[in-house]
Parts: sequence; C-alpha cells; structure tokens
Amino acid sequence: MRLPYCFLLLFFGASLCSAQHRLPSSYTPERSYTGQTLDDLLTTPERHVDIGLWALIIAHTYDPSVDVEAGLGDLDAMALEVQKMLAGRTSDLDKMLAIKTFLYEPGPWNQYHPFDYDLDDPLGTKPENQLLPTYLRTRKGNCVSMPTLFLALMERIDPDVPLFGVPVPMHLFVRLHDRQTGDVWNVETTNGGHPARNRWYIDRMKIPDQAIESGAYLRDLTKRAFLAELIGVLTRRARRNERYNEALRYAEMMLTLHPLSINGWIHKGAVLEWIVYEAVGEEPGNLPLEQQAHYLSLSAESRASIAKAQALGWIPATDEDRDAYLEQVQAERSRRAQMGR
Repeated sequence: MRLPYCFLLLFFGASLCSAQHRLPSSYTPERSYTGQTLDDLLTTPERHVDIGLWALIIAHTYDPSVDVEAGLGDLDAMALEVQKMLAGRTSDLDKMLAIKTFLYEPGPWNQYHPFDYDLDDPLGTKPENQLLPTYLRTRKGNCVSMPTLFLALMERIDPDVPLFGVPVPMHLFVRLHDRQTGDVWNVETTNGGHPARNRWYIDRMKIPDQAIESGAYLRDLTKRAFLAELIGVLTRRARRNERYNEALRYAEMMLTLHPLSINGWIHKGAVLEWIVYEAVGEEPGNLPLEQQAHYLSLSAESRASIAKAQALGWIPATDEDRDAYLEQVQAERSRRAQMGR
C-alpha cells in the first residue's frame, strides 16, 4: 500500500456545492484536558467533542512530550486574535473569512508569518508533520494538519457554525454551510482557504461515482469521524515499527469512529496481513492445525477489509498520480522562487 500524500490544490474560482449535513445543531465542546486517553474519545458524545483538544491528545499519544495544555493555550490565543478581527461581525461567512485572513494573510495578527503548505515533505514521509503541534510550531502544514487547525479555530469562535471536515482520496478539506445564505462552500485549506468545486475534486482526483454514492468521499464528516482520519498517523507509525497488534487496535478505533473510512479499512487489511506473515511466513503448513485455522481466518479478514475499501470506492494511487503531484509541487516551488518567497 502506498503512503498517503496530499494534492496541492491550485484552483481559485468561486464555487457552490451541494451537500447535506446531518449533525447536531448545537455543540457544547468540552475543552479541558484532564489526562484523557484516546480511548475516552470512543465514549465522548459528538456534541461535546472538541477537535482541537482531541487532535492534541492524538499528538500526545504519538509523542508524550507534547504539552496538550500549552497547545490549548495557543489555540485560545489565536482564536482571540480572530475575534478581534471580526470586530463584532457575526455571520458565518465573516467568521470563515476572518480565520482565513488570520491564517494565510501576513499581518500583525500572525507576526507577519502566515501558515503555509509544506512543500518540503510533499509525500508525507514524516508522519509527525501531520500533527497539529508540528503545524503550530513550524507554520508549515499539509492536508491533515491544515484543515484540523481551521476547524479548531472555528470551534472557538462559534462551535455551532456548520463547518465540517470532508474527505477525498488522500486529502481532507473543510466545507461551510452558510446558515444566513444557504450557500455551501468547499474551503481548500492547503491553498490559502480558497474555494474549490466538488467537480474539480472529482476530476482532479479521479473520484469514482461509487465512492461518492457510498458516502466515503465528498461527504461531511462528524467530528469523531474527522478525528478517526487523524488517528491514521498512529496506525501508520505502529505498522512501521512492527507493532502490529497496536496498529490493529488503532485501525479498529478508526473504523469504530468512522465506519466509512477507506483509510481505516486499508490499514486494517494491511495490518492483518502483516500479522499473518510475521507468524507463518509463506509456510502455514508447518503450524499445528488449530493455529493454521486461526491465521487463515485472519488472512480472510484481511482480504475482506481490502474488499470493503474497494466496495466503498477505493482505487489505489498509481505511479503516474505520484509523478503528476510532484510536478505540481516543483512548479509551485519555482513560482515562489520567482516571487522571492
């Protein structure tokens, strides 16, 4: 299975897209850190979930040196600056645009150091770059950390604004349902918060109809489902370190929080196959019959997990996709060099 990577999105046209959100109309996020572990997310009601808090807990799970309370303080301080920029304006669009300006436009609100897409790790080879604290520290993000921060700030400005994470292949963006106008906007956080049409994602990322009809892609995510996608970084690291039982636990947690997660099903299938291979290699006949049955069952579950991802509309990325993406990254590097950035 290829490593996930983010597409650099360069579309600037205004867009109106259709989507339905089916989530609580009112939220009371619980933001206090009292030593919660990731398992506690499984029992936290959707209306009480705070993406900023849980993204920091995920980062702390990945790296115990992460200071969750300090991260919460950073988010609160940033939200205060956004509130100042709003100057009493109250519309959903004003709130979204204020966050967009705070993050991506240089000014005293961000010490003239805006948040930007990380062109130095285009293929996501460093999992820690997906973590929210890394983005807060470096101000260089990707298609996981950038929508996470946007959502975390909106939660602190107004938790009831209908702003949701949305998945497409190997990528996340956010979508605003404007309560005042009824308009629906895709907000591409990896490209300065500019809008992008559904059709653009479908064409550029070759999203099959099957993946849209199944609800796997281009559908508003609950907060718990969005966080499930962030847990993928823990699954990935555990797999790399050959801690397969740990990786399987995280993959199953992803699917508990988000049963339509293509990433979750792929992770589960791959981890199960590794568990089988580490135990029996290519000669299962050398094991006692009862052990053979156990590992044959795990292997069948692995195949079923991959089949589930395919049924949801998963199509593996190709080398051509990867090369095309790297060409986009190089073109953007050249453009910035010419602009002296």
